[in-house]
Amino acid sequence: MAGTPRVHWKHRWPAAAAHLLQRWGPVDAETGLTTFRVAAVSGTAAPPEERPWTTVPSPAEVARYGGFPETFTGAGRAGHRHPVAVEPMNHALNLGWREGGWKAARSPEETAHEVGLLLTSLLEAAPAGLGEPAGELIAGLVRKMFVHSFMNDWVRVTVAARPDGPALGDEVHLLGRDLGGETFRLSVAPAASLPQPQTGELWPDPAGLLNRKTDPPRTLTEQQYRQADLGIRAACAAEVLGELVWLTNNDRMRVTVQTEPHDLKLHCEAPDDADSAFRSWWPGSPLCADLLRQERWEGEDITNPRRLGEETLAEFLTDFESHNLEQARSGAWAMREIGDYDPDDDPQPRFPGDRLVALLGRDLFDTVTRQVMNGPGGVRPLAYGIGVPFHITPDDYGFDGCLMLAGPELVGIVTIEAMA
Repeated sequence: MAGTPRVHWKHRWPAAAAHLLQRWGPVDAETGLTTFRVAAVSGTAAPPEERPWTTVPSPAEVARYGGFPETFTGAGRAGHRHPVAVEPMNHALNLGWREGGWKAARSPEETAHEVGLLLTSLLEAAPAGLGEPAGELIAGLVRKMFVHSFMNDWVRVTVAARPDGPALGDEVHLLGRDLGGETFRLSVAPAASLPQPQTGELWPDPAGLLNRKTDPPRTLTEQQYRQADLGIRAACAAEVLGELVWLTNNDRMRVTVQTEPHDLKLHCEAPDDADSAFRSWWPGSPLCADLLRQERWEGEDITNPRRLGEETLAEFLTDFESHNLEQARSGAWAMREIGDYDPDDDPQPRFPGDRLVALLGRDLFDTVTRQVMNGPGGVRPLAYGIGVPFHITPDDYGFDGCLMLAGPELVGIVTIEAMA
């Protein structure tokens, strides 16, 4: 029994982290394109009580469970992979309800360490090397997949590019299953084996690749593709950051990113003139109307957002990072990843993933800046805040905020829901 490959809601965080890993991983020095492709797919299998993986599933079984052979979408047959061997990594054992029910046969931490080494060594082989952000993301991803999940069944799948072809030794394919039979497959391969469009040819929308369209239409120019790929990067960073920052036992921070054209042709190098033009346009824009409909910006004049200078913007970004680290540290304590601590201590204790929390927030705003400015450059976008900068008192339950970054042709809106 197997379902249509997709990204199940339970696996949204690992899928977002996997797609972000592709964009944080090594890039080609000449093209600026990523040198690895990553795929994250959900499916279904018989649950452990019906088909325990104490007997390793066959290549035919994992092909059904993991959505093979259409492994890397948007590459046609070059993206097909056929399972030829299956190696057990961990499996679920039913110890009975008196002994705690289902448990992993091996320590999940041990499996996570093993997979972390696999992914790290694969990406480090690229000429550009791995880099700190990708290394931290791998550590966070394997913790989520192997330690903080209910997926005790894991296998590594060896694949070939065609049914009768030789095994590929430079790819990693992992398949896991939870107690309900939901499966998650993570695949990483060098992009060199997955041909890119030639100069002048159209590119597929990366959102289609993210949504598992087998062969999405090639409708974008290369420049449009690069812009759209930045949007995927920002959305994935927002999703991963939100999942690391829990406000209560039941409420996580939510961060959404929206980038839209404003048709103003703003000259950001003349900020006062650009500000006047933006303020004339903003109150009648669909984006402003959408914020007004949300009815959660108490005491804020949505139609007249506060302009943020360089110092004020830097203050907000610093405070936002501190807020995220504080909440994530509290979550690490609740998960018993660190011992008790005093919130007044200086410095505060380290916790697993603290560096990743900081890197995600910085990359999120840097990526939106690159989007609206159409690439890196010395000129900064205009910045506006609704509910930011924020100041949380002991009587507050968090904050809601919206940061707007306006470039020559686009405005990016980062909305933060951090109210418990």
